[in-house]
Amino acid sequence: MAVVIISSADEQTRRELAKNLARKLGCESMSREQILDAATDTGIAVGKLEVAVLKRLAPRERLARDKARYLAFVTESVCERASKGDLVYHGRNCHLLLQGISHVIRVCVVPEPERRINNVMARLRLDRDKAIEYISNLDSDLDNWSHFIHGVGLTDPQHFDLVFNLQNISIESAGAALCSMAQLSDFQTTPASIRAMKNLWLAAKVRHKLGTHELTAGADLRVSAQDGRVTISYMPGQSKIAAAIPDVVGVIDGAQEIVCTMATTNILWIAESFDPSSSLFTEVADLAGRWGAAVELLRWFTPQEGEIEGGETWLAVGSSPGISPSAHPVPKAMDPTGGIEDDTEESEDVPDNGLAATAERLIAAGRFGGAGMVAGQMETIVTALKSDHRYSLVVIGEMFLSRTALLRTRLTRDITSFLKEKVNIPVIIGDELQERFLPGKRHLLRIAASLLGTAIIFGLVFTHQEQVLDFLAGPAWINWRILAVLGIAIVVPLAAYLYGGATGLILKLMKFE
Repeated sequence: MAVVIISSADEQTRRELAKNLARKLGCESMSREQILDAATDTGIAVGKLEVAVLKRLAPRERLARDKARYLAFVTESVCERASKGDLVYHGRNCHLLLQGISHVIRVCVVPEPERRINNVMARLRLDRDKAIEYISNLDSDLDNWSHFIHGVGLTDPQHFDLVFNLQNISIESAGAALCSMAQLSDFQTTPASIRAMKNLWLAAKVRHKLGTHELTAGADLRVSAQDGRVTISYMPGQSKIAAAIPDVVGVIDGAQEIVCTMATTNILWIAESFDPSSSLFTEVADLAGRWGAAVELLRWFTPQEGEIEGGETWLAVGSSPGISPSAHPVPKAMDPTGGIEDDTEESEDVPDNGLAATAERLIAAGRFGGAGMVAGQMETIVTALKSDHRYSLVVIGEMFLSRTALLRTRLTRDITSFLKEKVNIPVIIGDELQERFLPGKRHLLRIAASLLGTAIIFGLVFTHQEQVLDFLAGPAWINWRILAVLGIAIVVPLAAYLYGGATGLILKLMKFE
């Protein structure tokens, strides 16, 4: 049983190749368009999502939740059909959803340019120049969509097993080559690949159910499945919905056990500007993963930047500036738009210095705990921190961006010291996060030095046992027992410190916190 996924920017090309291969394999073909129709019927407005992404009509955080529902439905649909036998699927990026499954063949098809231009001219009744412009704009939109949904380009070759350039091979020959490839032992089902497919299918079913129910549609939940055991993780700020999760999920075929867990703690990241592509984001997300923590974002700015002076604006957990709560999906039959976004004027982007983009990345990682903005003095943050004891760490990021580098560094350190004095929570500057909590090259040097020191102490003790025993209890030193006491008081703690430091760092490298 093989699953062949054909991806291409040109729908007609991939459809022809899929039908050709399905006929040769004697199985059915399944298209992206079929899944989109089914998704719209169940209330997932894919049309609205596509238009909103391309025209930026909706806040990115709400789009992140809509994206999660859409991907869950696609994964569930493809896995359900693939479980019944051979399948040829053609679309855009489905190959990225079925990662780690060995019997899936991922194929990229590069359409013949001239044939594609002629097809567009005939279908849309455009002249040649207009057809070329249309194709260029379409490819740009598809690439933007691919980057939003999966974070990679539409035709990134490293994610495919095979790439066909139809300028050099016909569809018939490409179909014959794929038919032979599907018979190779490398792409046959194994117990491990079947188990991986079932786990993916079960997790997608649960995620889809949670994402379309009114009680859990606005929550940021992480779902994983392993051999019938489903684990659902939620952020501390969303603990109110925990009791509803088992009722929402209900009875799902293949789910033998459903376990709900809450992130154990929160990390508060305060900054004037956020960048999801920065090293600090990677470090904060890595630390949150190690601690099983949620990350809350707080954008702080000086009073003259905002409309509120000396006051604060906190948003509900799971929202960001200008973002309305995620709506419960409406079935197509009850939606007067039929799942298509009305033509509206593009809204102006509200500058948030990367807050929404960072929230989107954290939602995708399942680590988002909420976001907000505050204007005014640092006392406003202190008041908020004293009233909420959920935080185990406060990270100070980029602050005072309008000041010079030296002044920015001094003011950031002043704020860090001020918060340390006022609140009983560890506060750290972002530049120190790697050194304090995450393993790096300096940690490796410390491990080597600690192990070397430990080895020297133990080596000296074991190779000079007679001298050590004589020093501790021998008659020659009977009048100098105070030296033996001092020696033990110095050497034993030193050995324990070196050995304990080395083992602690080794465990940190192994992600045992």
